[in-house]
Amino acid sequence: MSAARFFIERWDSMKASRLQFGILLLPFVLSLLELGLITPLAATPVTLPSGVVLDLTQEQVETIKIQPGVFYGAESAHMLSPGDVVVTLTDDLGGGYLYGRPEHLAKAFDAAGATQGSAEAEYLFVKKRSCLW
Repeated sequence: MSAARFFIERWDSMKASRLQFGILLLPFVLSLLELGLITPLAATPVTLPSGVVLDLTQEQVETIKIQPGVFYGAESAHMLSPGDVVVTLTDDLGGGYLYGRPEHLAKAFDAAGATQGSAEAEYLFVKKRSCLW
């Protein structure tokens, strides 16, 4: 009997606690992982212009790319507007560059769930400068 069929039959007659349900569900999920039908989300570290490192998933990057004021390029942009910043994406996230104004990037990262609050996150996209520089 397949794990899926067993799970469906048990679902109707099951009056067990949540722990028992979780134990029952675990072999089903593991079999789906083994077959490659589902894959866990992997987060990859990305360094922001401020030097802060955030973990991003591919889904978050795709959400960020479509936000207003955010631009994506496979190659580094040579002519940025004054005030624009660049975030380099690793090969694990498809490579390339996200660029735009800090306030637009902050809102985009917030919309993707990568930061907590766009107003507070804007500082993450401002390059740190030394007072001795």
